[in-house]
Amino acid sequence: MASTATSHDQDIHDHILRPRAVKPGNPMVIRAMSEDQTLKPNGFTNPHQSGLSSGRSTPLPADAPPSLQSISSARKQIRAQQKHRMFPTVDYFARVSHFDPKSEYRDFQGFFVLFWIGLAIMVMTTMLRNIKDTGLPLRVRPWQLLTANTWQLALSDGAMVLSTGLSIPLQKFFRRSNGIFGWSKLGMPIHSIYQVAWLVLWVNWPFMLNWKWTAQVFFTLHTLVILMKMHSYAFYNGHLSTTERRLSALDNPETASTAAAVRYPSSSTNINEITPVSEEKKDADAKEALTQLREDLAFELTSPLGQVTYPQNLTVWNYVDYILCPTLCYELEYPRTEKTQWMELFYKTLAVFGCIFLLTVISEEFIVPVLNESALRLEGMTKWTDMGLVLAETISMLLFPFMVIFLLVFLVIFEYVLGAFAEITCFADRHFYSDWWNSCDWLEFSREWNIPVHHFLRRHVYGASRPYISKNMSTVLTFLISALLHELVMGCITKKLRGYGFFAMMLQMPIVAIQRTSLVKGRTLFNNVCFWISMILGLSIMCALYVLV
Repeated sequence: MASTATSHDQDIHDHILRPRAVKPGNPMVIRAMSEDQTLKPNGFTNPHQSGLSSGRSTPLPADAPPSLQSISSARKQIRAQQKHRMFPTVDYFARVSHFDPKSEYRDFQGFFVLFWIGLAIMVMTTMLRNIKDTGLPLRVRPWQLLTANTWQLALSDGAMVLSTGLSIPLQKFFRRSNGIFGWSKLGMPIHSIYQVAWLVLWVNWPFMLNWKWTAQVFFTLHTLVILMKMHSYAFYNGHLSTTERRLSALDNPETASTAAAVRYPSSSTNINEITPVSEEKKDADAKEALTQLREDLAFELTSPLGQVTYPQNLTVWNYVDYILCPTLCYELEYPRTEKTQWMELFYKTLAVFGCIFLLTVISEEFIVPVLNESALRLEGMTKWTDMGLVLAETISMLLFPFMVIFLLVFLVIFEYVLGAFAEITCFADRHFYSDWWNSCDWLEFSREWNIPVHHFLRRHVYGASRPYISKNMSTVLTFLISALLHELVMGCITKKLRGYGFFAMMLQMPIVAIQRTSLVKGRTLFNNVCFWISMILGLSIMCALYVLV
C-alpha cells in the first residue's frame, strides 16, 4: 500500500515546480476519508469508489440526498479528529529549492540587507584596526575630501547648468526664422558648435581650479549628463520646429513637400526595428493622401499623453523641469505620480550621502594605499618581468574593493540619486535599470545597466544615423561615441589620456560577436560567469594601468 501511495503521489506532483507548495487540508480528515475510499492516499478524490465498507459505516449511494451526505461527512471528520498518531508526520511534495533555475521564487531582499550589514562590518573592522595602528578611526579624514572645494564646486556647477539655458532662446529663434537660420539649415550647425565649445570649457574647468579628485569626478559626470540633456532638448525641438513648418506649408499643397513625417524612435522601439523611413515607405509615400500627412505631422507635434503641443513647451519652467527629471531624452510631457513621498525622498537622500561616505572610505583605505605602494616599488624597476609581477599583485589586491565600489556606484546613481529626483519631480517612470546582473554578453549589459544612457544613444546616435549609414556602421558609431565618453571620464579622474578605456570599450564588439556564435550562444551560466569575471578584472586592470603606467 505504501508503494502504491508513493507512486500515485509522484504521478500527480511531477509537474509541480514551486518553492512553497500549498499545504493540504487536515491530514487526519484526509486519512479517514481515504479509509472509505472517497479519496486517494494523496488527498485527491478517487473517481473509482469500490463501494466496500470500512467496517464502521455503510457507504452512501451516489444518489443519496444532500442531508445524508452532510451527516456522513460530519461523522468522518469526527472520527478523523480521534485518529492522532503518536509520532508527528511530515508531508513531502515534489518541489524545487529557491535557487533552482526552475523556481518561481524571486524575493531575495534578505541578501540586499546582508550586503549592507557586510559593509557596516567592513567599516567597523577598518576603524578598529586604524585605532590600533594610528589612534584614529580612519587613516584619512573623509570629511576633508567630501568638503574640499565645496563652494567652488557649487558655484561652478550652478553656472554650468545655467549656461545651458541659452538653448531656449536659440530654439525660439530657429523656430521663427524662415531663412537660412532655420533648424534644418544653419540652426543645427550653430547649436552643435555651441555644444562643443560648452563641453571644452566645462571639462577643463576643474583642471584650471586644481580640484580634488572627489569634486572633479562629480563635476565631470554631471557635465556629461547635462550635455546629453541639452543635446536631446535642442535636437528634438529642432525636429519639431521643422515638422511644424512642414505642417504650415501644407496649407498650400501645390508647393509643399509631401514626404512622410519623420519621427524619432520611441523608448519602446528596439534598436533592430529602427529603419530609414525613406527606404521602408517609399512606395507608400507616393500614394499617401494629403489629409493623412497632415494628421501624421500634427500627431508628431503632440505629446504622447496628449496634454502638450509644440511650441507650448518652449518655456523656462518646462526646461527647468526637464533638467530636474531623471531622464536624458527630452519629451513634451512625462507621466507623473500624484504627489512626492517626502519620507522616501529623505531615505534616498540619506542613502546618497551614506554611499558617498562608503565610496570615499573604500577608496582611501583599500585602493589608494595599494596604488601608492605599487608606484614606489615600480620606480626603481627596469625589468619587465618584475614590473609585470607588481602589476599582477596590484590588480589582485584591487579586485574585491573595485567589486564593492562598482555595486555602490550602481546603487547610489540608479537607485538613490535618480530615485530622489524622481520623487522631487513626481517622475513616474522609474525603470532606470533592468536585471543587468544576469547579463550574458556586453551588449545585453549595455542595454540593461544604464537605461537612460541606452535610450539616449539609441535615439540620438543610432536612430539619428540610420537614415544615412548602414546598421553595422551605426552600431560602430554608437560604440565609438560611448568609448570616447568613457575615456573622457577616465582622463578627468586620473588626469591622464592613455586610451585604455577606449580600447576596452571597442574590444566589446568582437567579444560580443564571439558570444553570439553557435558554440557559445545559449550557455547562460557560462556566459554570465565570463561577464562577471571580465567586469571585475576589467575595473582593476583599468585602474592599475591608468595610475601606474
